[in-house]
Amino acid sequence: MAEKAAPAAERSTTQEVVGPGMPSALVIARGAAAGLLAAAATEAGCGELVVVPNDHVALVRLVRASAPPRFVLADDSGLGAYLVPLLRTMADPDLAVPLLLRLPQGRQRRGLAVAARLGLAAEAVAETASATEIAHRLRLMRPAPLPTDPLTPSELAAAIEARAIVNRYQPQVRLADAKPLALEALARWEHPGRGLLGAGEFVPLAEASGLAGALADRVMRQSVADLAALHRSGARLRMAFNLPLDVLLHPATAERLAEAVTESGLPAEALTIELTESQIAHDLGAVRAAALRLRDQRFGVSIDDFSLSAAQAGLVSLPFSEMKLDRSLVIAARDDRAARGALSAVVRMAHGLGLLIVAEGVETLATWQLARDIGADLAQGWMVGRPMPAVAVPAWLSAWEMAVATGAASAPASPAFGA
Repeated sequence: MAEKAAPAAERSTTQEVVGPGMPSALVIARGAAAGLLAAAATEAGCGELVVVPNDHVALVRLVRASAPPRFVLADDSGLGAYLVPLLRTMADPDLAVPLLLRLPQGRQRRGLAVAARLGLAAEAVAETASATEIAHRLRLMRPAPLPTDPLTPSELAAAIEARAIVNRYQPQVRLADAKPLALEALARWEHPGRGLLGAGEFVPLAEASGLAGALADRVMRQSVADLAALHRSGARLRMAFNLPLDVLLHPATAERLAEAVTESGLPAEALTIELTESQIAHDLGAVRAAALRLRDQRFGVSIDDFSLSAAQAGLVSLPFSEMKLDRSLVIAARDDRAARGALSAVVRMAHGLGLLIVAEGVETLATWQLARDIGADLAQGWMVGRPMPAVAVPAWLSAWEMAVATGAASAPASPAFGA
């Protein structure tokens, strides 16, 4: 829940009209329609194109994309049961991909309504539209202007009550063999006027207005429900999510979590509670006691956004089960030998204390290799998978496991958008 989101200005740049050298368009279509949309994208100035036969394949490509396409063009021939999960994935703040739909008149309204609710820039063209007409429409597509009025506590309270706070899940895989092991729950707000908002756009408001507890409860309960559904389907993953400090420090929190997992049929070991370094440093004694209560209930406890200063402050010695290396730390270690040596030493120390190490920000093969070199256990990042709705997790899981089984992801090979 404490994930950092891109600012609105940065998010909007992903929806600018394509130009030479920019990422390609993703075309979802079969047969003659695929050729028509590919021709339109080429005429509009898109670079290399990727054509896939259906929305299931498109969904998998998007959640494993190290860089998003500039446009998605979809025809009725390629759309089916995965249309809504695809739109929800596309709407996430780190993708925000504009969409052009070629659909029969009767189906246009539903697709555009879902896209509008999620804040996606989307347009529809008739099945009779020519490649030139579609290309012209692409050139004119612009993101809708974002509202400038500040979000209010009453809006957020209503959103929590109405379950407009939804979860997205980012996978973590074991570096040794690329086996999927866990998911991190990230909060999103499906705002009626602003589209899908990242956690960084509303979590500070929740903390400042006394709504952090209600927000955390919503994220926790949805996480437990979604994880239980995955376990019933045979996907025995773990789930991690962040709790605000005041919620964590409440003596009843561990018992409430225990009740939630008991009711869902999950083992307590399936949940990991994340705390950021700044939260931990706030009151070491109280955090130690809270972490011990969680560990007594067999929950995992993780240091999130870990930095070298945390090691110097002795935070690693607290009763945690996991440590997450901040993305900026991993990137710095990739590019600087001294930083890499210091990080490797911290990882060795953490391993000596029995901690599992998660490397965040794994977006390229070089970063994957760096994470292995320093001794990290798990990788999390866009190369593995982007944040996705729960209904998309099985599709990502089956595609990832197939790639590993066939050797396509043994390093893993780059699961980038065009791969």
